[in-house]
Amino acid sequence: MAKTRPQLIIVAVLVCLFAVGMAGFLNFFKYRSNAERIIKERLVVTGTSIENSIQSSLALGLQFSDLGTLPGTLERERATDDLILSIEVFDTEGEPLYSTDRLRATRDVPAAWIAAARQAAGADWFVKSGTESAAGIAIQNSFGLVIGYLALRYSEEQVADSTKAVARQLALSAFAVFAVAATLASLALVGVMGRLTRDFDAVEAALRTRDGSHLSPAVQKGPFGRALRRFFDTVRRAEADIAQLRGELDRGAARAAPGRLAPASMPSADRSRPAVVEGQR
Repeated sequence: MAKTRPQLIIVAVLVCLFAVGMAGFLNFFKYRSNAERIIKERLVVTGTSIENSIQSSLALGLQFSDLGTLPGTLERERATDDLILSIEVFDTEGEPLYSTDRLRATRDVPAAWIAAARQAAGADWFVKSGTESAAGIAIQNSFGLVIGYLALRYSEEQVADSTKAVARQLALSAFAVFAVAATLASLALVGVMGRLTRDFDAVEAALRTRDGSHLSPAVQKGPFGRALRRFFDTVRRAEADIAQLRGELDRGAARAAPGRLAPASMPSADRSRPAVVEGQR
């Protein structure tokens, strides 16, 4: 039992490590999935607000490429969310029309954005590509035709840093939980093993005495008390049966003894018979 105790403690620690580790991983992946979903929804809400402003201007008969109030609207919306790096509007051919970043206003729209926008076929689209990560919305006219796209470029690095911070916090929390769980499990196991060791020692002592009539109260009330009483009762009945069978065998052997002695006396009678015959002659 003393050799088994460290092995069981190691097993208990490994089980706690596996359970806490799996729980930590599940919580991390669940957080990352929810965080990505919330970020996308937040960007889409901002983009929808800008789209509504564009639709209002188009309803007044203004040209899509000549919306004077749109740059100011884009700047205000970008300032409301520090996650957004820039907001850009471009036509279906990928030509930039409006942007909150003056340097990007003269550059070509990333090919990944155009491919994702066209593949979305009028639905919301998302591109995850480092500094070019963006959430986009199709802009349609009153006839339902797509006349351009709105892209909200966000900081993937900021999202990654936030995810790493949460991962570190989860790792520290998981380590603390593991330490507490492993300590409690080890202490509980040591207590249980100590009690089992005492019970086993008491059972061994009782078996060495070969007398079940003088079991201690602790052994009788223990988990093996009832089994020990049944064992000793069975042993006593078996010994009584063996003694009874042995007595019957001894009595049977005593009754059979005269029958075994009679044939031994017959040769002497045979040897005396020729002398008698010679006398008669």
